[in-house]
Amino acid sequence: MMFANWSIRCNHRRKRGLWILGFLVIIIPGVGCASTPGDERSEAMPEPVAPLVGNWEKMTHSACSERYPDRIQFREGRSYSGHKASPDAFTWWDVGTYEITGPGHINISTANDAIITYRFDLSGGVLAFRDPDGCEFKYRKVG
Repeated sequence: MMFANWSIRCNHRRKRGLWILGFLVIIIPGVGCASTPGDERSEAMPEPVAPLVGNWEKMTHSACSERYPDRIQFREGRSYSGHKASPDAFTWWDVGTYEITGPGHINISTANDAIITYRFDLSGGVLAFRDPDGCEFKYRKVG
């Protein structure tokens, strides 16, 4: 049999194809989850969160960045809390979780519990973000 067009990968986040993989493991000894040369979809290990841990204060005050907190604290347990200067003001990042998914990419849960992927860069104590709409804003590490 030819299986050249079958794409079976061991990405446990997707369920599609896992039943086929289970079947093959039972029927064909030696079939496993090793990545193969040229497997362009192999996942890189997530970056450590330690450089983000701490308190940050927003440096950018543009119209598009107003929805984001003026102060944010990233904790080691991959949780965060964001605060506006005015306690009654809404912030898109209020409390939630974050996960660095690869170089320059971070998933952050938002006020409505959606998980959004942002671009980020950390350089010289400045943490810069770009949201999916193209808004760029920066934070500086404090205390």
